[in-house]
Parts: sequence; C-alpha cells; structure tokens
Amino acid sequence: MAISRFQRRSPLPLEWGTDTSLIWHPAEVETHYEHPVQSYCQFRQSFELPADAKASGTLSIFADSRYIVYVNGMYAGRGPCRSDPRWQYVDELPVSRLLRPGRNCIAVMVLYYGYGTGQSIDRIPALLAELNVSVPGGETILLGTNSTWLCRKADAYDSQAPRVNGCQGPIEIYDARLEREDWHLPDTAVDGWEAARQRGFRLSPFWNFVRRSIPLLEEKELDALRFVSRGVIPRLPAPSGRMHLDIIEETKGMHLIEASPLDSPWDVGSERPSPDEAEVLTYDFGRIEPGYLQLEVTGTAGTIVDVVYAEELWEGKALLNGNNNRSLDRFILAEGRQQLEVGFGWKACRYVQLRVRHVDSRPVCVHRVGLRTRRYPVAQPAAFKCSDQTLQRIWDISEHTVRICMQDAFVDSPSREQQQWMGDGRWQALYQTYYSGDGRLHRKLLEQVGQSQDWQGMTAQRYPDGHHNYPPIPSFCLHWISSFGEYLDAYGDDGLLAEWWPNIVQALRWFSGFEDEDGLLVDVPYWAYVDAGEAPLGRWPDVERGGIVTALNLLYLEAMRQAISYAGLTGDHEAEAYYKKVSNRLADSIKQTLWLPEVGVYTECLVKGVPSVLYSESANALALVVLHAAEDERSQEIYHAVFSPEAAGGAIQASPFFMLTVYRALGKLGREERMLELVLERYGPMVEAGATTVWEWWGLFYQDKQSGEVHFSSACHAWGSMPVYMFLHAILGVRSLKPGHTVVEISPRLLGGLTWAEGSIPTTCGVLAVRVERETEHALEIRLNLTVPEGVTVLSQGVSYGVGKHVVYVE
Repeated sequence: MAISRFQRRSPLPLEWGTDTSLIWHPAEVETHYEHPVQSYCQFRQSFELPADAKASGTLSIFADSRYIVYVNGMYAGRGPCRSDPRWQYVDELPVSRLLRPGRNCIAVMVLYYGYGTGQSIDRIPALLAELNVSVPGGETILLGTNSTWLCRKADAYDSQAPRVNGCQGPIEIYDARLEREDWHLPDTAVDGWEAARQRGFRLSPFWNFVRRSIPLLEEKELDALRFVSRGVIPRLPAPSGRMHLDIIEETKGMHLIEASPLDSPWDVGSERPSPDEAEVLTYDFGRIEPGYLQLEVTGTAGTIVDVVYAEELWEGKALLNGNNNRSLDRFILAEGRQQLEVGFGWKACRYVQLRVRHVDSRPVCVHRVGLRTRRYPVAQPAAFKCSDQTLQRIWDISEHTVRICMQDAFVDSPSREQQQWMGDGRWQALYQTYYSGDGRLHRKLLEQVGQSQDWQGMTAQRYPDGHHNYPPIPSFCLHWISSFGEYLDAYGDDGLLAEWWPNIVQALRWFSGFEDEDGLLVDVPYWAYVDAGEAPLGRWPDVERGGIVTALNLLYLEAMRQAISYAGLTGDHEAEAYYKKVSNRLADSIKQTLWLPEVGVYTECLVKGVPSVLYSESANALALVVLHAAEDERSQEIYHAVFSPEAAGGAIQASPFFMLTVYRALGKLGREERMLELVLERYGPMVEAGATTVWEWWGLFYQDKQSGEVHFSSACHAWGSMPVYMFLHAILGVRSLKPGHTVVEISPRLLGGLTWAEGSIPTTCGVLAVRVERETEHALEIRLNLTVPEGVTVLSQGVSYGVGKHVVYVE
C-alpha cells in the first residue's frame, strides 16, 4: 500500500449541467449574514416528455436543510443524507415509475433551519436538483434548478415553532387550513408563485458535491396495532404560552381510562367535545419504530390535534421534559376528512398520545394512526434463536435496537438525539460485522468524524454537528483511532487507512502533549467521559477530577498499539518504531503506577499522587483487554475482585455502553458463562418490564422521592446491544478469520444450560447458517449443523468444510 502522508486523493465531484444552479426564494437570498430561520418553501417546475415513448430518469437532489420531493403529485423521497458541507452528499432518486408521457411536474418542499443541529451544519438556504431523463432513441433531457423554477413560501407551517431540542429541528406546527392541497400536482394554477433566485456554486459553501456513500433509506407504512386508552385533560387556568411547558403542566391533570383489548384502533371517535378540556387518545405501535407520523382524520376546521410521542408510558402518560425531550407535533385541522403526515422531523416512538382540542361541539373521528418508517436497508440481517425464552427476548430487543438505530448514520438513539456519536458508533460498527456484514455506515462514521478534526488533532465527539455543544470527548477520539483496525479486520483494506493515516498521527500527537515523564496522560482537558457506570442514580466512574485517569490511558495504549499495525500496513517504519517504544513505556507505567495491590484491581484515577479508592468494571475490563494476557496473575486477581459472583458489587458496574468491552475481557479469560450470568442479571429486568428495545441505562424511569418529578432516559440506545454480538460470537461460536467472513472458525458453546441454539450471519458469498444442539440433556457432545455458501470456508475442530450442508460433533 502506498503511504499517503504527503498526498491525499482528489475528490470526484458530481458534474452538473451548465444551466443548473442553487436556488432559493428571492426574498431570502440577499445576504450571507442575515439568514432566515425555519423557512419553509415550495418549489416546482413543469416539463414535457414525448407523448409516444416511455422515459426513464434519475433525480439528483440536495437541500439545506431538508427536502421532500414529488413527481407528478406522487411522493418520490426525502433527504438529504447527513454530511459535512465541504463533502456534500447528493441523493440520487430513481423516478422512472413516476414519469409519464406529456406534461410532468417536479415539486419540492424545503425546510431551511437557519441554525445547526446535531445532524446538520448551517450554511445558506439552498435547493439544488437535476433531473436526467432518457427517452427511447437516445435523447437525454436535463432539467436543473435555476431561475425558471417557481417558488412560494409554505404558509401552512409555523416558522416560529419551538425546537424539539438542541439536536433536532423544529416541532412541526402545521395548519391544514392554509395549505393548497394541489400545490405539487402538474396542472396546478401558478398564481401567487414567483421566479426562484439562483446562486452560483463558486462562492457557495457547497464546493464539493459527491454521490452519497450509502443506499437510500428503506421506507414502509405501518399502522398502529392497538387503541390503548382515552381520557381528558382540563384546560390550564393560566397557560405560559410555551407549548412544551404547557403540555408538561397539563399532563399532571390527565385522567385516563384503559380501552378494551377488543377495541379497534380504526375509526375512533371523540366522546366529549368540549372547549374546556382536551380529549386524549393513546395508540400503540407494539414496539418502538422510527418514522414520520401519519394521521387520517375527519374533523372541524380549527380543531387542534397535539401529538406527544413516547418510547414508553409512565402510568399511561406520554411524558416530556423541558430540557432535551420535547417530542411532539401539532396539526390544526381543515374541514372534513384529511390525510396528514409529518414532513421533516422524524420521530421514534412506541406510543402516540393525541390531545384533541375541539374548536366547537362537533366530534372528531381518527380513522388511522400510522408511521412512514425509515431504516437503513439490510439485505440479510443475522438471526438467532435458542431454547431459553429470556435469552431469546434479550436477543430480540437488542437486534431491533441495532436495526432501527441504523439510519443515514449510526445514531445513538432514534428518538431523543438522532446523532452520530463516535463512541456509540464504534460499538454499533462492531455489531454490524456480524449483523449485516455491510461496512458502509462504518466507513462513513470514520470519514465524517475525521472531517471534524481541528488543527491540533482532536476530533469532535459527534459529527456532522452544528449546534456547537462543546467540549469534545478525548476518549471518543481514541475510539476513532482504534475503530480503523476493526474496519480493516471486517472488510479488508480498501484504501481508507492510507487516506486517513496522517490524521490518525495528528490525533495521537494531540494526546502526546499531555504525557508526563513516564508517558502517562495527565490532566487531559475537555469532557472526561469514559463510561456512565451506575448512572444516573448510582456511582459514576471517578474520572472527573483530573490527574491520571486509568481508563483513558488504557484507551490511549489501545490506540497506539493499533497505530503500530497501521504504520506497518502503510510502510511508515519510522512511526512503527516510535509507537512500539512509547506504547511499551506507557504499558509499564500503567502497571507500576495505577495498580492497587491490596484489592487486586486498577484504581480509577491518581490525583496529586493519591489513588482513588474507587475502581470500576470499565477500567479493569479495559486492562484485561489491552494490558494483560489471560494467564497473567493480575488477570485472575481482577476477575475475582471485579467480575466474579463473590465480588459483591465492590466495583462500579459498567453501563450498557461498556458491556462489549466487559464481554471481550471475560471472553479472553474463558469466562463466557459468567458473562451470560451478567447479561441475564442486567438485561433480564428490561424484558421483564416489557421493553421492546435496549435502554440507555440499566433503569428507564427515575422518580425524585421529594418532588415526585419523574425523569427518564432513552428507551432505545444502540450502544447497549452487545448481546447481538455475544450470542453469535460465543453461543454459536462464529469467529471471522478473514474479511467478509470468507473464512470462519466455529466453536459453539451452549452456555447457561441451553439445549439448542441456531442462527445465521451474512457473508460476502451468502448466508452461513448454524444450528447446535444437545442430543440428550446431559450429553457432553453437541451436534453442529452447518449450511455453508459457496466461497466460504468453515473451520471446526481443525477440519475444513466447504459449500453444502455438514454435520459435525463437538465436545
């Protein structure tokens, strides 16, 4: 591989037609420094196609900040894919099925935020689109955005609506009375529309347009499964005028009656239309799903339907908080039957609670509550089934969490934040090595976090991110470095490492500025997050006081050891020798300085020469993974003091975020049975509580004993889906030896008294299926059934198996 220390690859930008430009509404493009805020605009262009031929076409499109596009009145897609504006992804939508002979129309609704979010970086209001149409006979029609397009402000949306939170855009307040229902149809009259204003590319912030590196998201329509309850809320005597605060306050007076299990979710009518109270109708989708809410309603013009989304209910109520969860939307009804859909702000919920605020005594009928779901497409996800129902349910919630947190990036949670965090993403990327075998989101994660790197070398904790939530998290920068090696192991060398090697060196160089004379990191600035431990009600790891933080030094050691490998692959022998030297010094210093011999563990930190009395599973799991061999005396001491059943909670328990490291540590020691016990102890209460996804922390709702106020964490957080990885890796025993699972070792273990387990993983050559079972209850020998696709080699007990079905007996 050629070293790329002095060169980088040239971008391969998309080429646009000479008449294609950025466009926006003429009233909002005069300056670069007085941007509109939450501007909703509609654009349209009509064109003719030959009457006697069937055309095929692709629409290339981008907008700052969000778009919805229709072709001939039919929905064609949403976007764009999140990206750094300096490396702006462009969506390419197939629209052949929507084109027709004769007159056609493209119509686009665009929301420009006017501020950064946790998914986008603010630049200028802009729409850029180009339709490339081929007709029989070789003719090509190119239709790009320019001043011939028409535009108008979309008055049905309230541009003064509050934001969901700092990570997301506005709550959607949509007044159906103000919408022209035919605005996106081909034959609509264009009175009131005006010519769009075009801008050139050269002085715009979008200088490099590239095709999106991941496929278009998969969308499906989903109906609510159950009508849960109805109730009422009295009108507040003195509303504050702040939407989310008033909803939080009125929830305290909510009275609910549970619906009959036999009640249909279809055609639910209001029972008490009254201006003095709002009626509450609650619907259940069965499990948390991400998407855009759809309602079909018959109602009275001016009636307000507030939608409060909830991952889980507290005493039947959908809760909000004033800080970071204002997950709601508002529809103001037109007269009669109407179909409504959230336009831009996708949510994730299991429940929706509608608050119907009647304008008069006439009832409202809710005919349908649905979602247009959105997920990253996975052709053949991994599967797992086993004889233990609790383990099966743990797999189910973990797998579903992984699945719905695959969006246009690895998102931490599909509800509260929807952000691409590097720490979360590292674990999600590792789960994907077995779950989907698709490395494109992993590659995108590494590239985009790299794009955030500052001049000193530090990367942002999440990216793209335009809401400036400083400071960064140094440990996440180290996760970024180490994640390159995991990408190479899973998918092979495709040039990514060589491209980013200089940036990796720069990142490690940042950390070197905080080394003491022994090579230990001391008083590293910024957010000292390593793990949450037993938060929010229990102990946090002791990493906030500065000094020498054990876990951070261990992550630094892991990253430098990965850098030795990277240097060898890139032919950078100077770097290879340097990182060998400094990593050996760091390993020795950690062992000598941070060990607590009286306990047999590594301390959390050393501040002014005094070791913390606290110690954690997180730091000691890292020590087992990166510092000690399984046979080392200290490895056994750590196990007995921290992880054994007899340890009795002396260590700060790892949060779901760090459970993959705990598994790696115990797996290295051959303690998979103990790991399974920890899984049952910690994930078991989630499934017993009826969870459909993995929670952010080990608990979900937390009630203040004095005030009675209820706090809650995310009920769907992909960092905790470690069982997806462990069950395939440990129980089915699948270990990849070559990228793409083309060579696989299988050493199954029916842990925890399982009598059988089966599953499959995707490979680059097809699906590899595994079933393992005991032929009798106490048999020492287990039967392994393999279905191997062509091109894959399976090793088991030293024997090689190729394409076909095989039966192997394993002791």
